[in-house]
Amino acid sequence: MKKIARKLMTLRIRIPIIFVVSLLILATCIIGVSFRRYENINLDKHVLMAEGVTRLMAERFEADMIDYYLENNYSSAEYRSLIRFYDILRDSYPDVRHMYVYRIYKDEDSGSVLGETIVRIENDITGEVSESGEETIGDIVTVPAVFVDDFEAMTTRNECVWHIVESDGLNIVTYVRPVLDADGNYVCSACVDFSLNAMLAKGVDFIIELLVVVSAVIIGVLVTINFILSAILFKPLSRMTKCIESFKFDSDEDRFNNVNSMEELNIHVQNEIDELYNALVLSLKDSAYYMSNFNKAKTEINKISETAYKDPLTRVGSKVAYDEAVSKLQAEMASDPQLQFAIVMVDINNLKYVNDTYGHERGDEYIKGCASIVCNIYKRSSVYRIGGDEFVVILRNVDYFGRHMLIDDLEFEFEKTYEDKSVSEYCRYSASFGMSEYNCTYDESVEEVFKRADKYMYEYKQEFKKANGSYR
Repeated sequence: MKKIARKLMTLRIRIPIIFVVSLLILATCIIGVSFRRYENINLDKHVLMAEGVTRLMAERFEADMIDYYLENNYSSAEYRSLIRFYDILRDSYPDVRHMYVYRIYKDEDSGSVLGETIVRIENDITGEVSESGEETIGDIVTVPAVFVDDFEAMTTRNECVWHIVESDGLNIVTYVRPVLDADGNYVCSACVDFSLNAMLAKGVDFIIELLVVVSAVIIGVLVTINFILSAILFKPLSRMTKCIESFKFDSDEDRFNNVNSMEELNIHVQNEIDELYNALVLSLKDSAYYMSNFNKAKTEINKISETAYKDPLTRVGSKVAYDEAVSKLQAEMASDPQLQFAIVMVDINNLKYVNDTYGHERGDEYIKGCASIVCNIYKRSSVYRIGGDEFVVILRNVDYFGRHMLIDDLEFEFEKTYEDKSVSEYCRYSASFGMSEYNCTYDESVEEVFKRADKYMYEYKQEFKKANGSYR
């Protein structure tokens, strides 16, 4: 079971799974947005179509003839001519479900909005067209409730309105246009219905086709990517893994044999695997050449580290250099009662957050950025890195006399970079700091001045955390 679980955790399995899941999420989003967009466009198209159909219906309907139609029981030649025109119009718009003309009025007793049927042309969504005008002419129907609030707009202000209504289990888009007489007075309304269900069915067909295409693309891409990754990633890694599993480290001869075994793989795939392979070979060679002298090398490295005066990351003074500077300053305190200096303690904010979130490489960049700000402010003073996130500045001469202005400049620069949300978090440098001056009356050592500056820095950091939280 563990072997199966381990196999499932390999890159050969995980990368394709991640890739497929990502594509499926992307495809789902695209299909969902496409379907929604398709629905909106289709609805807009049918509303626009309804506007055109009702305009043609209204233009063809002779409003002044309505009483004539009624007197002849809707059987006059003019009325039949109107019906034939509407039949032709219906055939030109196969998506139309119903075309009808209502004389809309409000029942004073019930307050309902009613419509007297003058013309009704139907188009069965199954494709069978039928005319049922004679069967429904003169019928009084109740106008859907959603149109009640639009009664004044339809009959007085002569506005076109449309709503989505439910009829016989179907969602229907109903568009109503007023028909006016020669004097501009309301006579009746030209109406047209479209079935949203029919539109939805077309949308489903579209989505199915899109899904088939997307699935075919995903499968094709997956097969291609898996083949390519196998050649340039999985196989080279598998070969290196098997070689490493055979390594022995009991003697110098074993270590050199390890190097030879790795070099015999001769991996060249023109990507980062080459860099990994070459780095591994180089590391094995270094290990083989220098392992026998490890203890001596370790002693020399410790000696160099202890005497190094420059911090290798930030290029400011190291802890060793700071300790030496403190010793010299302590000696000056003993010989010069009028000595003037100040110490600024700087502690970087959120370094752990940057390291944990973006890695130590970004953390190092963050440290260098903070150090750069400190050095730019205190250009004439010595800056030291005494810990992972701690810096100390010893102010003398010009910087000492301008210390208050400089500490304000330091605060301004760190606040400016911290508030700049247009850059990555690891470029939004932030630090807490405190400054303390040497007072010959009660300070007996540099350490006392340092502790006071460290105390002020800690108080500043607490205020920063209250305002911004422990982390960004």
